[in-house]
Amino acid sequence: MPFEPWDDTHARRQVALAEERLSSLDTLPDGVAAARAAETVETLVGLYGECLGRISAQLADEPELLGRLAADELVGHLLLVHDLHPEPVETRVRRALAELPGPPELLELTGTTLRLRIKGGCGSAGTEQTVREAVAARAPEIEDVTVESGPQKGALIPVDSLFRGRTPAGSGGMAG
Repeated sequence: MPFEPWDDTHARRQVALAEERLSSLDTLPDGVAAARAAETVETLVGLYGECLGRISAQLADEPELLGRLAADELVGHLLLVHDLHPEPVETRVRRALAELPGPPELLELTGTTLRLRIKGGCGSAGTEQTVREAVAARAPEIEDVTVESGPQKGALIPVDSLFRGRTPAGSGGMAG
């Protein structure tokens, strides 16, 4: 029987299901069994990580192929989990931001901290959450995302500066 890959929707559901089941291990009434299940999962993840590391090492001479594999959403996330993704974090962050409407302006990226600005000053809690989710999907190692909203520097002329030097309305024109 030939391999038939999951579509992206099914793959996302499976990832969510796995995360739900893993996070619920702590709620099991038998603490010993829960601990053993968690240890077993950690061992399997470690084993699969070692296998992926070996595959990645073999593909080191084929960066285009490794890049195509990493571009697959599910494979890319798996490579991220094992710190094997071929793209640097800054490239992945910039790509995530570029795909957003706007797109947000990257102000600073240091270690696991990202600071950015939502252009045009029209930020909302929903927009900020969308930005955080996009960054987390591409660069889960980013732990702290600060989203600033406000006009871009030099993008707009402050309204009060338009009226500097004018006399109050109705007093007969420009001050001079």
